[in-house]
Amino acid sequence: MSNRREKHKKKISGKAVVCVTLSLVIGVGAGWLTWKYKDQTEKAVSTETEQVQTTGDNVIYEGKTYQYNKNLTNILFMGVDKEAQVLTGDIPGTAGQADCIMILSLNQSDKTCKVLQISRDSMTGIDIYDSSGNYYTSINAQLATQYAYGTGGENSCWAMKKTVKELLYGLPIEGFFSMSIEGIGTFNDALGGVTLTVPEDYTNIDPAFEQGAEITLSGSQAEKYVRSRDTNVEGSNNGRMERQVQFVSALFSQLKEMETASQISYESLYQTMEPYLVTDLSVEQIKAMASYTYLPDETEYVPGKVVPGEKNEEFHVDEDALQKLVLKMFYKEIK
Repeated sequence: MSNRREKHKKKISGKAVVCVTLSLVIGVGAGWLTWKYKDQTEKAVSTETEQVQTTGDNVIYEGKTYQYNKNLTNILFMGVDKEAQVLTGDIPGTAGQADCIMILSLNQSDKTCKVLQISRDSMTGIDIYDSSGNYYTSINAQLATQYAYGTGGENSCWAMKKTVKELLYGLPIEGFFSMSIEGIGTFNDALGGVTLTVPEDYTNIDPAFEQGAEITLSGSQAEKYVRSRDTNVEGSNNGRMERQVQFVSALFSQLKEMETASQISYESLYQTMEPYLVTDLSVEQIKAMASYTYLPDETEYVPGKVVPGEKNEEFHVDEDALQKLVLKMFYKEIK
């Protein structure tokens, strides 16, 4: 990306935020993908990497031509821990961290939603801004810290959107939607508790989280389910990401059922959730969420590997595998 900044989108009204929470969907088209490419000189062998070319709306990769699927609308969903602070070198980040990062890819043709989950520990270029929101410098750090190095609220969400877009080779992202982790329990309780089946033994998190147990989560359980991980265990964030996708999918599916049965008051939910939400989506973009079916079993994860860092774990993205995943998930090959 050549531009360091974009214009902020106008903040929407409170009722629009409710609609986002309850009806997350966009009907606008997507732009075309601009690929970034990195030279690879690993080990002692130098290999020539396939050059990615763009021609209008198309991408040419390994001799094949792909066209962006314009039926897709991509929303950046974030779960933000506002209490988490970071310090990289002598540069503090105080706006909190984005512990849950995923792309909700809404397909207008079949009314389904697939998720691309991105590790919060992904190492990438992080932009740092001053107190006025002006670009200052860039560092290599965990993706989650990009939120911290904004000025909070819409500015930090915008910075996350920009950085995630660059990480995914310019993938069109039509909007962002963030929820404070502290609001997960409140949201859960406002819906009468999210019901799900525990996929693995997580009794170390809560005795009720036995493998195979169907459980309606309390607010405190919901927060533990999406937030907890053992930092002493390598790769523990992987299990947490799977639980986050499961919870978010179950939450929106439950909203769909409640809306169909007219068992939910939007005004009441808004009053409860307003302190925990930030979004840039317009009213027109969020009306049809209830018609979408979430497909958690088809969730994709940004490929790479977990390695020890100087202070914290780092996730090193497999660039070649990620390019292929982006093409598979968001593009169609032109025969």
